[in-house]
Formats: sequence, structure tokens, C-alpha cells
Amino acid sequence: MKVFTTQESLKEELKKHSGKTIGFVPTMGALHRGHTSLLTKAKTSCDVVVCSIFVNPTQFNDPKDYQSYPIQIEEDKKKLEEVGCDLLYLPNDVKDVYMNEKEFNVDLGVLDQVMEGRNRPGHFKGVMRVVKLLFEIVNPTHAFFGLKDYQQYLIVKKMVDELDMGIHIVGCETIREADGLAMSSRNLLLTFTQRQVATTLIKTLHYCKDHYTGSNIADLEKRSLAMMQQYGEPEYFVIRRADNLEEVPEGYTGEVRAFVVCRIGKVRLIDNLQIN
Repeated sequence: MKVFTTQESLKEELKKHSGKTIGFVPTMGALHRGHTSLLTKAKTSCDVVVCSIFVNPTQFNDPKDYQSYPIQIEEDKKKLEEVGCDLLYLPNDVKDVYMNEKEFNVDLGVLDQVMEGRNRPGHFKGVMRVVKLLFEIVNPTHAFFGLKDYQQYLIVKKMVDELDMGIHIVGCETIREADGLAMSSRNLLLTFTQRQVATTLIKTLHYCKDHYTGSNIADLEKRSLAMMQQYGEPEYFVIRRADNLEEVPEGYTGEVRAFVVCRIGKVRLIDNLQIN
């Protein structure tokens, strides 16, 4: 695996792979099996696999959250080598990523006004800014995103469509621990006891799936939230259309997902599940 600390050196390398399919997995490091599953998918789908590790300051609302984000570069490099990643973009300066930024506008409709958009103002603008820049640096044919961050996946897809970037956005199923907890870099910050409690997220999502009828949404959201409140501090538990995150209308037959965010101690965990 070749490592590049500047976008110019990466672009020079990518010129050698002109005409090939380029699979890209953007990350913030602290890699786990969720990330490596994306890279494995990229490896089986594309000629060249590129990963980036960049902890993006513009998508953190809380400076403490940014400062506490786990960094483990040497371990990450080993994991990337093991899955056969070809090229790693590891900028040693934030300015290297943002140096060629141009203003752009994408109408996201309701996508960034609900759930994470409502609870973390400006978060998705930060995500879109950095993902667009990384796409322009790498110029991939395919980019791979985990469906754990489902709202982010929809927003990136929308941005690529609106700006006609010609990148195929591939959504990949959430990878889970043996007890069902969604893999997340933030899991490293949980104490032993908090780690046991964290399984409440997936248990509540499965409860919601088991009791969903299509006509009991408000009641089911309320009951699920009450279940979460016994173990942590839930920010929200909502049931939405999977295609646009709008409320589910009466008689809707498309895909429906339940979404939960809960703080366990100081750690903010997120998960979702298709329930119909």
C-alpha cells in the first residue's frame, strides 16, 4: 500500500490508473470491521482501492467530541494492508484537503432538517464540504458508505446526483458485534458496563420491527423511546420512509426504517434498522 500525505502526490499516482475503476472509502480512522468490510466490498468491485483517513473538524458540533475522537494511525495502516487497500490519502495538514475548495449549493429538501440535521446543526454541511473535496481529489468511479450512518448516505447520494459528479454511491449493510451492537469507532470510548448497556439500541430497534404494523407509528416511537430512557439518554427514536426520511403516510408500502440516537455516559451512539 502506498501512502500519500498531499493531494498532489496522490493525484500524480492516480494518473497511472487512468481508465480503471477506482473504489473509494473515506474514513476518519480508528478503523474497525465495519470499515474493512467497505474496503473488501471495494476490492471485489473495483480495480484500485483508495482509502482516506482524515478527522474532519468541520463536521463536529462539539469541540470536545472532536478532541476525544480516537486516533490510532499505525493500527489503521496494518488493517488497510491486510484488506489489500492500494492507496491511502493521509493528509498531515487540514489545509491540504481544503486548498482548492469552491462554493457550491445543494438543495437537500428535508434530508438535513430532520434527525441528525435537527440535532447537530451544520453537521451535514461539514460532511458535504469534505466529501465533495475528497471526491474531487480522488475522482473515484465508486464510493462506499455504511448504512449505519443512513442519513449521511442519503445526503451524499443526493449531493452526487445534484452536482452530476458521476460517482456510483454504494450503500453497505451495517456490520455488528456478536451481540448486535453496530460497529463504531466510538465504541472504544465505552466503559465495560456502558458497553453492556449499549446493546439496548439494537434490542429496541428489533422490538420496533417486531411490533410495527404500519398504523401504530406514533405509539411505537413513544414506547421505544421509553425503553431507551431506562438505560441511557436518547435524543430521538423515529420511524421514517427510507427513501427521503419523511414521515410514513397511511398505507405506505415502500421501505421503512427506525432510527435511534442515544447517549450512553458521554458517548453518542447511532443506529437504524429496516422494520418492514
